[in-house]
Amino acid sequence: MKTIYFSLLLIVSIVSCNFSKKQNPDDKQKKIISKIRLKKNISEIDTLWVSQNDSTVFRKEEFMNARPCSKPELQVIYKLIHPKNNAYYFIHDEYGKLVLEGKYTNSYTYEGVMYKNGNFYNTKGYSYNDDGELTTIHYMEDGRNLKTETYDKKRRLEEIIYRDKKSGATTKVEFYDEGQLEKTRFYTSFDQYTTVKANK
Repeated sequence: MKTIYFSLLLIVSIVSCNFSKKQNPDDKQKKIISKIRLKKNISEIDTLWVSQNDSTVFRKEEFMNARPCSKPELQVIYKLIHPKNNAYYFIHDEYGKLVLEGKYTNSYTYEGVMYKNGNFYNTKGYSYNDDGELTTIHYMEDGRNLKTETYDKKRRLEEIIYRDKKSGATTKVEFYDEGQLEKTRFYTSFDQYTTVKANK
């Protein structure tokens, strides 16, 4: 149960973080992306492209986050006002960068247990550096951490960290050189692993 709550907190953090490109003082125009594609048949799902700074879609909340041994920091979270059940969302920040995509469900069943907290349980979260370049894509499945991909400045894979969905422990890490697989670490415990070099 703690894993579910931690995973959902991570999703909220991903949605709430303002991953954006640094803007020039003269270029403060914020973008609002709003598009809806309604399903045409039973096999499709409704798809929505929305912006965190659209006050008709998100409620913005600010709070001071105090952590042990560090200064309190101002945090911002965005809460969906009227989420659409079973719709697939593409959520963008105020400058138009995609920060999260996934299907919203009012309830979710995992291993026979139903969770009635409406949320995004299967997602891809995107992080960017200060120049607006993609740095990581984080995947969640069944409300749990699955893997994280890291990219270089040319959007080439640098690393993929795979995690066990139940324990959250790292199971393997793939290392890439200029986008090509170089070696893989297979973990048997927290700090024990074997390394296998890729065939080139």
